Amino acid sequence: MARGQSETLTAREAQIMDVIWEEGKATAERVREALSDQPHDSTVRTLLRVLETKGYLTHEVRGKVFVYRPAIERQKAQKKALHSVLTQFFGGSAEDLVLRLIEDRQITPEQLEDLRRKPAKDVSQEPSQFESQDKEPVSQ
Repeated sequence: MARGQSETLTAREAQIMDVIWEEGKATAERVREALSDQPHDSTVRTLLRVLETKGYLTHEVRGKVFVYRPAIERQKAQKKALHSVLTQFFGGSAEDLVLRLIEDRQITPEQLEDLRRKPAKDVSQEPSQFESQDKEPVSQ
């Protein structure tokens, strides 16, 4: 039985998006060449169509060639992926995620301290990236 299509990226889709984000635009052939294992052309073209369906890419036709461009910025895709991980595995708790990173030695105490010292971006006027777009802003 086929699984439903996810809004988040698979590992291969993320590789393809990395190529297109880095290059700004690319043909299917350019994407295939940029991938270290150079998958079959039809595989790349199928995944490019999937990425368009998911809303990550757009394309324009130049002669007989499709040129793909990102329809979503890398930062927005990162936010979507992080939200998915937080919700699915950590019950929405960023604290639990950070604790897991520390316990698994993915982040050192020194790195954590460096992060504490960095000035935070002023996001007081921006809605949380994890809030639903249809929610009303919370008054303070």
